[in-house]
Amino acid sequence: MLKIKNIEFKNNLFAAPLAGFTNKAYRIFLKEFPVATVVSEMISDCALMYNNQETINMLDVENEPHPIVLQIFGGKKETLISGIKILEAKANYDILDINLGCPVNKVVKGNAGSAWLKKGRENELYETMKTIVEISSKPVSAKIRIGWDQNSINCVEIAKILEKAGVQLLFVHGRTRKALYSGSCNYEMIKKVKEAVKIPVIANGDIDSPIKAKEVLDYTKADGLMIGRASLGNPYLFTRIDKYLNEGLLINEATLNMQIGYVIKHYEMLKQLKGEFKATREMRSIAPRYFKGFNNTKDYRISFTKISSSSDFYKIIDEIKLANNLE
Repeated sequence: MLKIKNIEFKNNLFAAPLAGFTNKAYRIFLKEFPVATVVSEMISDCALMYNNQETINMLDVENEPHPIVLQIFGGKKETLISGIKILEAKANYDILDINLGCPVNKVVKGNAGSAWLKKGRENELYETMKTIVEISSKPVSAKIRIGWDQNSINCVEIAKILEKAGVQLLFVHGRTRKALYSGSCNYEMIKKVKEAVKIPVIANGDIDSPIKAKEVLDYTKADGLMIGRASLGNPYLFTRIDKYLNEGLLINEATLNMQIGYVIKHYEMLKQLKGEFKATREMRSIAPRYFKGFNNTKDYRISFTKISSSSDFYKIIDEIKLANNLE
C-alpha cells in the first residue's frame, strides 16, 4: 500500500487537479469511488496574499474525507512561502502539492507552473523546494511535466533535484509544456524518472481505460497512476481500473442510468457548495460530459449548455429518461 509518512492511501489511483472541476463538491463526490485522493484546483500564492475571497473559499475542506491534497502555484520562492503560511493557518489538509507543470500561458507568464522546468532555473528550483519542505508541517509532493519542449527534456534531472530537496511524492505528466495536451504521451521518460529516484512516482497522461492503465503501470513501473480528463463525466472509470488492476476483472462501462445518477449527485453537491446560480452555470460544461458516447443524447448535450436553473437541468434529465425508456 502506498504510504507517505503517516498517510496511507487506500489505493494508487489519484484524481488529477483540474481547474474549474476539482472543487470541494467534486472531490467529495469522487472520493466515493476507489481513488487514493483528489488533488485540489491550483491555488494562487499571490491571490492568497491579497486575500482574494474566491481563493480563500478554495481552502474550505470541512467535512471532506481525508487525505486532502491542496495544490499551490507561484513563480517566486518568497510568494510561495507566504502563500503556504496562509494555507497552514487556514486549512486542515494532509499533503502540500507544488504545481511545477501547468502549461497555461497566464501561469507560465508569471514564471510558475511549467516555467520552473526551464533550463537555468535548477538552482532556484532546488533552493525554493528545499525551503518549502523545511517550512511545511505537511509532506510535500510536486507535479511536473517531462520538460519545457522536445529540445529540453529534463524530467530526470528535475526529479533528482526535487528528491534531494525533500519532496516525498512525484506526479509526472508525460508531455512537455510546449505540447500542451496534444500528441502522444512519453511514458519512456516517466519510466526513466522512476528508475532515477527512490521516492514514489505517479504516472500521468492519456490513461483512459483499464487496459491502458495496466500497460502504463507495467511499462513505467510507476507506483501509481494519476487520471484527469478521461474521468471527467466518467467517474466510474476509477472503479473499472481498480477492478482490473486488483482482480483482473474487465467490467463494463457505466450504463446510461448510472450516469444519470452520477450527474444528479454531482449537481446537487455543487449546488450545496455554490448555490443554484453558480452551480447551474458550471454544469453547462460539466453535464454534457456524462452523456458522451451514448446514442441519441447529442441534442440533450447541447441543451445542457443553455441551462439557467435547476428546473432546466431536471427537465433535460427527464427527457433523456423518457427517450431511453428509463424510470
